[in-house]
Amino acid sequence: MTGWLIFIAVLLVLIVLFQVTRTLDLVSQLRGDDDSQLEQTSRMQAIALFIFMALGVIGFFWSFRHFAPTNVDVASEHGELIENMFIATLVVTSIVFVLCNVLLFTFVLMYRYKKGREAVHFAHSNKLEFFWTVVPTIVLTGLVVFGLQAWTRIMGPPEEDAVIFEMTGQQFFWTSRYPGADGKLGPRDYSLICAENPLGIVTREYVEHRINTLKGNAELGVEGEIAALENRKSELPGLIAALEDKIAKRPNRYMKDQLQEELDALEDEMDEIDDHILRRNQTLDRITKKYTEDYYMANAEALTWGYDDFLPSELHLPVNHEAIAKITAMDVLHNFYVPHMKVKMDAVPGMPTSFKFTPTITTEEMKQILSQNPAWQRVREGDTDPVWMSFKYEVACAELCGLGHSAMKYTMVVESEDEYNTWAESQIPYWNGIASSLKISGFSKAAPVLKTAEPEAPAATDTTATVIAAQ
Repeated sequence: MTGWLIFIAVLLVLIVLFQVTRTLDLVSQLRGDDDSQLEQTSRMQAIALFIFMALGVIGFFWSFRHFAPTNVDVASEHGELIENMFIATLVVTSIVFVLCNVLLFTFVLMYRYKKGREAVHFAHSNKLEFFWTVVPTIVLTGLVVFGLQAWTRIMGPPEEDAVIFEMTGQQFFWTSRYPGADGKLGPRDYSLICAENPLGIVTREYVEHRINTLKGNAELGVEGEIAALENRKSELPGLIAALEDKIAKRPNRYMKDQLQEELDALEDEMDEIDDHILRRNQTLDRITKKYTEDYYMANAEALTWGYDDFLPSELHLPVNHEAIAKITAMDVLHNFYVPHMKVKMDAVPGMPTSFKFTPTITTEEMKQILSQNPAWQRVREGDTDPVWMSFKYEVACAELCGLGHSAMKYTMVVESEDEYNTWAESQIPYWNGIASSLKISGFSKAAPVLKTAEPEAPAATDTTATVIAAQ
């Protein structure tokens, strides 16, 4: 808020100065002042503008030094490419910026109004045309080539042993997925997304489960979403009529308002319920037409990849080991962004994207680096330790995606190769946690056998009393 007040105050001062200058010019014209007054005014304005330019250039370079402590080491190999490309672009544009502004304000001072001076006009200059065409072309070509090299290294084919992970953006959280021992992520289908299968992973069991939850299965005791919605549709007219009757008989205005809100909600539900039924019927039709026995036979191997995928609560990556990120979204545009690694990529619904990067600094190493940085010594309100001690790499959403955009964060842990392998081996496939809750008649031959606790041996008991009683 303070920044906006300062901006408004500066803007008002500039407007006042502009109006005062105009007023002085008009007064000068009305008084019939000679050219000497105009020459003096022109000189003062030119000097003031030159001082403004000098202060601006000084402030431009001062800001780099002032904010230098806030910059931290780039924590990825590919982030360094982006950093170098940014610096190269900044150097070129800074030279152009300073040169153009110095010349602009210098010319204003040199060629200000003077009595008796006449301007010289020339319509064309081959030398100038050549200079400001060839030089920018050479510079921009160099920047483009530099950028293409970085783009190729970031978007090129990954190494064979690259760590693969997937990030799915959704209002307002991220979901990560890793392949299991087979090293392959299971295919996905948005038609299969449901509470038990939040990413729509494709296996024969998930397909059957989704069909049963949509149309129902009497043998399994599943009503089905379509039948439930149709039953709800038949109930709504009676509920609406009953509420309308209550409202008509209710003398209390406060209670009337409350009942009216309930009535409006039911009427909105009635207006939308046909669309919900239609969409579920379309989803059911799409699933049953796509997943046939021929499809299962043609994609038998791919349909086994999703069984061992696991969905952790945070990202883990080994240091100095290439990782490939597969990015997607479920609802609106998001953006996978890791600030300390200078990597980011849009997450677009229906259009998977990917890129690769290699972390070069572990989380613990970065903590030690930040412990020497003055900007990271501050203590947050309510804490007792400096902020560097609680440092974590963070995945943020860099695309404004709604009201909860600022809360869309995800922790990334960079660790040694051995620590990563230990963590990966300890992860339990998502399938293991929900397989028993699926609405299916049985598991396919491809499904892994779930490990269950071995039954305990019956405890030894004294049967002497029983035998005596029987006799």
